[in-house]
Amino acid sequence: RCEEEDVEMTEDAYAVLTRIGLETSLRYAMQLITAASLVARKRKGTEVGVEDIKRVYSLFLDESRSTQYMREYQEAFLFNELREYLGDA
Repeated sequence: RCEEEDVEMTEDAYAVLTRIGLETSLRYAMQLITAASLVARKRKGTEVGVEDIKRVYSLFLDESRSTQYMREYQEAFLFNELREYLGDA
């Protein structure tokens, strides 16, 4: 994917991205490549490093972390008020 998008990446960044792909999904890991490349470009870097991967990982949630977030904060979302209004709470 890096080759297709013309993204240079350090070996350590590859290792982190591989681990993320194993723990989440390959699709999620591949989507982080483009975002990490933009972060590296913004800091005027020539290649994506571990810090770039960490930055985009913290900004974009995978399915598992997104679900966990929704469960933790479900009372704060509008649909919770709708359930209470309809009597489904």
